[in-house]
Amino acid sequence: MVFAVNKSKETEVMDINGGEMDLVALKNSYEKELANLKALLLSGSSWEEMKDQRKKVTELAIALHKKINTSGNPAESADRSEKRISR
Repeated sequence: MVFAVNKSKETEVMDINGGEMDLVALKNSYEKELANLKALLLSGSSWEEMKDQRKKVTELAIALHKKINTSGNPAESADRSEKRISR
């Protein structure tokens, strides 16, 4: 999934699922967007107004989880039984 973040007259495009962001950049993006969401919540913005921000944070959290779980942990692998048999 590709989405654009509008940042003061410039547009930054991030390819989350394409794997182009490394773990550190993905984590930094997630933390930044989460902080933005918290600021919106604290400022009293309506739930509907925060829809796009909530979606960004959710997509980044999912991408971060997937990136972390590609570390080779067999318990997190969908085909873990096949790996165990092939040993």
